[in-house]
Amino acid sequence: MAPRKIFRTSLQLVWQRFLECCVFRRQIEKYYLVMGGHIFFQTLSAAVQLDLFTLLARRAPLTQAGVSSALHIDEKPARILLLGCTALGLVRKNGDLYSNTRMANELLNRDKQRNICPVIAWQHFINYRPLYAFVDALKANKNVGLAEFAGEGGTLYERLAGYPELERIFQQAMEGISAQANHLLVEAVDFGAFSHVLDVGGGNGTNVIELAQRYPSLKATVFDSASVGAIARANIAKAGLDGRVDAVAGDCFEDPFPKGVDCILFAHFMTIWSEAKNRALLRKAFEALPPGGAVMVFNMMQRNDRRGPLSAAMGSPYFLTLATGEGMLYTWSEYETWMKDAGFATVTRRQLVRDHGIILGLKG
Repeated sequence: MAPRKIFRTSLQLVWQRFLECCVFRRQIEKYYLVMGGHIFFQTLSAAVQLDLFTLLARRAPLTQAGVSSALHIDEKPARILLLGCTALGLVRKNGDLYSNTRMANELLNRDKQRNICPVIAWQHFINYRPLYAFVDALKANKNVGLAEFAGEGGTLYERLAGYPELERIFQQAMEGISAQANHLLVEAVDFGAFSHVLDVGGGNGTNVIELAQRYPSLKATVFDSASVGAIARANIAKAGLDGRVDAVAGDCFEDPFPKGVDCILFAHFMTIWSEAKNRALLRKAFEALPPGGAVMVFNMMQRNDRRGPLSAAMGSPYFLTLATGEGMLYTWSEYETWMKDAGFATVTRRQLVRDHGIILGLKG
């Protein structure tokens, strides 16, 4: 007896499949990434916390059973984790064997000096839960998500002083971001033209240490809070740069900038604050600099047409909902206008990779 024909031939279904698989595939995948963003991030975070990518960098290729055994989790959870990482393009599956993709091997493997594992920890342990309050922050125009961290002060940076472990995670993330980006700054700018650089909000000293190591005659100073300055001084001493590099505690809005500097750097800093505060900082920088001195803004930039890039769309809700309730990733033209209004006679820009850029203002 011939088998019964159950499936029907449907030109409509064939056409729909063609559209989904060929014409709209990228849009549909983006839809899944947006709808499942919370799941996909937790998949990435779990893999990083379990050190899946470091394991595969050292011992790949491994079977599912091999991954299960090495990570000390059962095979079914290992299968779910590997499925997620493979679908996201972080892990490659060849037959029954798993290995890292090139991106994962470079960025998620802890054996690599410039891995972004600390950045993922920052997102997971500090940013994730507060961003649930994004809609409330939009309505209130303030950092409603800060309520996740009890304490004094109206910004995340002040509150973290009461959470030493979270502050450590935060500073490691900032160091990781700096390690990914500050070599771009060093390659794009000849800091040999200056004698003393002030890094406002310079964090744990990663920027000034790299600058001082590249330019042996350059002096550099971190200007940040007392608790962060202590971390910077320890790192400066460890790098053997005491005497030429230092950290000064202060409030950049209330306290005067240290004297004797001829270059003031705002690296990944003006995204934190409102337009009014950024304008005030640029005016203050103009007044503190000698003739011929320079101010630099270095960070990821929003395009002037305000349509992107994704990095600007990803970062801006964090500054509104959690960090300060004031900032966002601003456009090139906004920074340029603010510098000119502050008095800087010559303003130029340099576009870099990964949506980063430098805007330079020279005092006449």
